[in-house]
Amino acid sequence: MSSTSKEVGRFFKHSGIYAIGNALNRVGAFLLLPIYTRLLSPAEYGTLETLYLVSTVVSGVLGVGIAHATLRFYFDYKDAADRRSVVSTNLMASLVISIAGVLLVSLFANPIAAWLFNGQSLGRAFQWMLATIVFELASQVGLAYVRAVERSMLFIVVSFVKLVVQVIANSIALMHFNAGVEGVMAGNCLTVALGFAVLSWVTLRECGLRFEWAKLMPVLRYSLPLLWTTMVGIVASTADRFLLQSLVSLEALGIYALALKLSKLASDLVGEPINRAYGAFRFTIMERDDAGIIQAQVVRYLAVILSLIGLAIVLFAGDALRLIAAPAYWSAARYLPWLVLAAVLQVLTYPLQTGIYYQKKSSSIFHIALAACLVGLALGVPLIWAFGILGACLTVLGVSIVSLVMTDRISQRHFPVHYEWRKLATLLALVVAVAIAGQAADQLPLLWSLPLRFVLGAAFLVGIVATRVIEPAELAAARAKLMQRLGRPSGAAA
Repeated sequence: MSSTSKEVGRFFKHSGIYAIGNALNRVGAFLLLPIYTRLLSPAEYGTLETLYLVSTVVSGVLGVGIAHATLRFYFDYKDAADRRSVVSTNLMASLVISIAGVLLVSLFANPIAAWLFNGQSLGRAFQWMLATIVFELASQVGLAYVRAVERSMLFIVVSFVKLVVQVIANSIALMHFNAGVEGVMAGNCLTVALGFAVLSWVTLRECGLRFEWAKLMPVLRYSLPLLWTTMVGIVASTADRFLLQSLVSLEALGIYALALKLSKLASDLVGEPINRAYGAFRFTIMERDDAGIIQAQVVRYLAVILSLIGLAIVLFAGDALRLIAAPAYWSAARYLPWLVLAAVLQVLTYPLQTGIYYQKKSSSIFHIALAACLVGLALGVPLIWAFGILGACLTVLGVSIVSLVMTDRISQRHFPVHYEWRKLATLLALVVAVAIAGQAADQLPLLWSLPLRFVLGAAFLVGIVATRVIEPAELAAARAKLMQRLGRPSGAAA
């Protein structure tokens, strides 16, 4: 096996482990989905989504990009003591910044809640949200350390424990105490706090408790452009939901939030674990002559995996909603094709940023985020006003396209990569064809629609082989690797 293939294999090995852990993180939300969509009205689900939006805004500002910078600067130091010191320093800085910021926001909790929810009583839901932010931001620094040392199995253990706690806590809050939105936020806080405790204990045990201003200042200088980028990115990524709430209704936001959650299965199951693995991996290969080839292969394989997951969501989510959700939520399925495509493009944008981050041109990320923000606002107001939920979907897709194209154009200046655009275009055509054909199944009874959807999925798999999106040699290599893992010779009969 070539050294290029070995590096790609090492990357996907850790990505696969992170995928398992990330799936465990998301399983809790989907195990609870039947409870949420039965015991919470669309308006209450919209309220929950609005709290998550506020959390996203506050977390983005207070995070200051420290978690990402931890990963970046860890590899700048060659001495193990310096590496441990930068992790410990950033963990303490994150805690101090997040606690101070949350205390400041808490002073304005009542006016913010009155403005967003028109005087609706939230109990202590807002306070639970603020506490969760502190634990989550500190956890991200611990997770950055785990990624840097490639301790991906630890991530699985933490994810499994959090899954159990979240399902139990939120189920009891809703089914036994009928605590509504406040109960969900309390259960989420308990879950995140537990993850923070485990990750911080591991990080401090191995890195020690050490603070160095000399380590923190370069991190903050690097992160400042990322902070502005994050703030602009937050506007771009949340404007659709804030506009939907203000221009349409909380009920519409609840339906849209459910569709968005389903569409993001692609990024939850594939995108986030890929990002966790690739964030560290790409900095370890940049001195290789074949770094560009490795990047191009990763992007193509990632696009195929995302297409499979995305098609599965589009083809089967509608029937799933009819089985688990109240009728008020069923219309969410019709918006999935647009949102799934947007989610796939968002995931593919991350590896395209390699040249920008390697050359530490983080200001370019800000310019991209600013353009995406302006596009989101320019599209969002008229489209959401005219088409409601569909307008929000089209806005998100437009922002995703702009971000991906700009990222590729700028990153190519610093790290030229010859992507396999013909194969990627063929893959996109196959996806669109199967998705359109899948719409016909919506008109059939469940007994007939399910077999048709499986046939369409199989046709897609045949199509990516027949059109050589995946080469026969690559399939043979994957099969040989699988047989090796199973302890069987590659030529053995299946």
